Amino acid sequence: MEESKKKKKPEEQIQEPDEPDLPEALLEYHIEAKEAAIERVLFHLKGLEEKIKENLKKNVVLKEEQEVLIWHLVRQIEEKEKKRDEKEVVTRDDVEESLKAVFQLVKDKEQLLQDLRSQIEETKKKISEKQRERDYWLEYKNVGSKIHAERISSLEKDIAEVKYELERAEEYYREALKVVREENQKLFDRHMQLLSEEALKNAVGYLDKNCRREIEENEWLKEEVKIYRKEESDLKASVQLLEEENVDLVAKLIDIKLQHLGLSGHLFLTKGAGLHEELPEDEMKRENREYAAKTDGKSLRSAFAKIQSKTDYEKPQDSDEKLWKKFSIRALDSLDEVEEEFQAYSKQIRKYNHRTHSPGV
Repeated sequence: MEESKKKKKPEEQIQEPDEPDLPEALLEYHIEAKEAAIERVLFHLKGLEEKIKENLKKNVVLKEEQEVLIWHLVRQIEEKEKKRDEKEVVTRDDVEESLKAVFQLVKDKEQLLQDLRSQIEETKKKISEKQRERDYWLEYKNVGSKIHAERISSLEKDIAEVKYELERAEEYYREALKVVREENQKLFDRHMQLLSEEALKNAVGYLDKNCRREIEENEWLKEEVKIYRKEESDLKASVQLLEEENVDLVAKLIDIKLQHLGLSGHLFLTKGAGLHEELPEDEMKRENREYAAKTDGKSLRSAFAKIQSKTDYEKPQDSDEKLWKKFSIRALDSLDEVEEEFQAYSKQIRKYNHRTHSPGV
C-alpha cells in the first residue's frame, strides 16, 4: 500500500504540479505517523512477548522449585509430627508456663527496646550537643582563634613592657633603698658616736679629778701611740734604705781592697764564708792566675749576699742598726784576716819558687 501510494503521488504531482491538495498531504502525514506508532507498538509487543516467554520459563523453574520445597516442607512436617507423637503428652500447666515464659520474654524484649530507645534518644541528644560544640569550635577556629591570637600577642607585648618597666622600677628602688640604707647607717653611726661621746662626757663629769686625768692621759697616749707608730714605719723605711746603701758601700769597699790586693774572688768567698780548706800548691797557683783579673765587684756582691744569707740562717733575722753594724764590722775583720793570710800565702809561694829555681836544688 505504501508503495502504491508512493507511486500514485508522483503521478498526481505530475498531473497537477501547480495545485497541491492540502488535505491529502495532511492525511499522508497522519498515516505516516500512525504507521510509525504501529511499528513502535509492534516492536514493544515483540519485546513483551520475549519477556513473557522468559517469565514462563522462570515460572516453570519456580514451580519445580516450589514443588521440591513443598515436598521438603511436607517431609519436615511429617518428621515433626512423628517426633511430637513420640514425645510425652504436654499438660495445661506446661502450656501456661511456656506462655508465661513467652510473655515474660516479650515483656523483657519490650523493656529492652524501651531502654534502647531511651539510650538512642540520649545518644542523639549527646550527638546534637557535640555537634553544637563542634560547630562552635569550628567557628572559633575560623574566626575567634584569630581574634584571640591577636589579643594574646597584644597582651604578651603588654606583659613584656610591664616586666621591663617593673625591672627598671625594681632596679631604681633597689639603688634608692641602698642609698637610703647607707645614709641611715651613716646617720645612725654618727648619732651613736655623738651619743657615746655625750655619754662619755656625762660619765666623766660624774668622776673625780684623778679619774678624769687618767682618761685624758689615756686619750693623749693613744694619739701619741699613733704618732709613734707612724714615725716607726718611717724609720723602718729609712733603715731599710740605709741598709741597702751600706750593702752597696761594703761591696764597693771589698772590691777596692781586693783589687788592691789582687786576691781571687773564689778564695775570698771560701775565706769569708769560713769554708776554706788546705789546697794543693798547684791548684792554688792555678786559681790565683784565673781569678786575679776577674775581681770586678759582681762576684763580691754575690759572695757578700751569700755570707749574709748564711749568717741570717745561722742566727735569727734582725733588721736593727746595731746588728747591721756588727755584721759589717765582722765582714771587714774577715777581709783583714784574708788580706793577712794572702800576704803570708804569697810569701810562701815566693819561697817555694825560689827554692825550685835555685841552681843547687
